[in-house]
Order: sequence, then structure tokens, then C-alpha cells
Amino acid sequence: MNKGFTLIEILVSLVILSLIGVICSQILTSAIEAEELSSKKLNAVKELSLSSSIVRRDLRQIINVPSRNFYGDPLPGTFFYDQTSNTIIFNTFIKNLSLTTSNINRVEYTIENDALLRKQYFSSSPYNQDDFTSSELIKNITDLEFAFMYEKIWHPRWPIGKATSNKIPSLIRIDFSTEGGDYFWLIDPNIDYEYQG
Repeated sequence: MNKGFTLIEILVSLVILSLIGVICSQILTSAIEAEELSSKKLNAVKELSLSSSIVRRDLRQIINVPSRNFYGDPLPGTFFYDQTSNTIIFNTFIKNLSLTTSNINRVEYTIENDALLRKQYFSSSPYNQDDFTSSELIKNITDLEFAFMYEKIWHPRWPIGKATSNKIPSLIRIDFSTEGGDYFWLIDPNIDYEYQG
């Protein structure tokens, strides 16, 4: 009596082992893809959260003082939205350790190459338009829109006239889209005085 395995038994065993191997590899591949996707989403949420904190900090430390453009001419407002470049420009208080530079710096938020950029100049009225530090806050951003509240009405521009040129909006809304979806930030600058110039 022969106690070995028949060829059919060996083939059936190999087929079963192959099926188990294919199923295990698909489960492992799905787990790795799910981990990569959740890691990507988590990083996007972290990026948005950090960006939101930076924008909110800048706008809550806003200083209502006049600014000049790079040619020395006054900007139309102490807080200014440039519709042609979709850029907001304002001065904010930024604590620094240097005794030679001012704590009041111009900050600009703008879109360049589908990214939300924060530009920080080293004074409130810089004369050199290339003298700034830049940080990319959100990548692959589309449909960026700003809105400004004044007297309980939303406005698509700021200042909205002579009466608001020395004021800060009571609320600022930032709408945008990224690969992760559509978002909006609503920010209260926490400033209620008018610049008397």
C-alpha cells in the first residue's frame, strides 16, 4: 500500500494555497491603500487647520494704520482688497526679537500657482516689493473668494467707499475649494476702532 499523495491531491492543494495567497495579498493591498488614503486626508486636515490658525492670528492682530504702496502712494484703505490680483493687504502686529525691525508688518494673502500664499514684509509700508518672506499655506486651491461685512451686509470688495477706508471689516469670509472639498472660514478681526489720520 502506497502512502504518498496523488497528483490530483497535490494540484488541489496548490490551487487552494494559491487562492489563499491571492486573497491575502488583495486584503493587504486594500489595507495599504486605505492607510495611504487616510494618511493623505489627515495631512490635508492638518494643513487646513494650521493655515486657518495662521490666517486667524494675522487678522485678529490686525493694526488699523495706513499703508503705502511700493511707490510711496497711500493705499485706498488701512485694510485693502485688490480685486485684480485677488489679494488682501493689511498690517498686523508680529512679535519679533529684533530691536531693528518694527513689530508692525504688512501681510498679504494671495493666490500664486494654485496655492494660497502668505507674504510678510518687514515693515508696514515697504519700498522694495521683493523684500518679504513667503509661505505656501494651501496647495491646489481653487475658487478663492473674499467677502467683507459692514453694517450687517456682505460686500465683495474693501474698502467699499470713503467711509470705510479707515475701517476694518467687522467680519471676513474666505471661501475656497481644494481637492478635499469646499470650505469657508469666517473670521472676526476683533477691532472696533477707526484710524484717525
